[in-house]
Amino acid sequence: MNLLKALATISSMTLLSRILGFVRDFVIARIFGAGLLTDAFFVAFKLPNLLRRLFAEGAFSQAFVPILGEYKNKRGEPEAKRLVDHVATLLFLITLVVTLLGMLAAPAFVYISAPGFAKDAEKFALTVAGGAFGRCSQYLEPF
Repeated sequence: MNLLKALATISSMTLLSRILGFVRDFVIARIFGAGLLTDAFFVAFKLPNLLRRLFAEGAFSQAFVPILGEYKNKRGEPEAKRLVDHVATLLFLITLVVTLLGMLAAPAFVYISAPGFAKDAEKFALTVAGGAFGRCSQYLEPF
């Protein structure tokens, strides 16, 4: 019964995630439309989304959860908490370094992931800036 409850929880959270993803895409399409801002947004968030999938949803969690379970069974709750604290600190530091490098190398990442943007200086600059709302609010129509 416990496995069924866990399966139902994961399935319902996945469904909720998909619904909220649809809502996000709807809002983006409604506010930005098809054009410069939408292109800049999707390219600017390609790398952060890849890193989120790797560290939060993908390889890291698939590798860490079994290790944590084994650690908890063999060494107890306090040692497992200590492991989580150490891993979370290390993950934070790695994420911080990767973020800083990504900010510094943003022009190169944009050029690699969307080489056609280099032809349009405004689109390239907007994408490198990350499409921050304050920088692109001049393009938004009141809604």
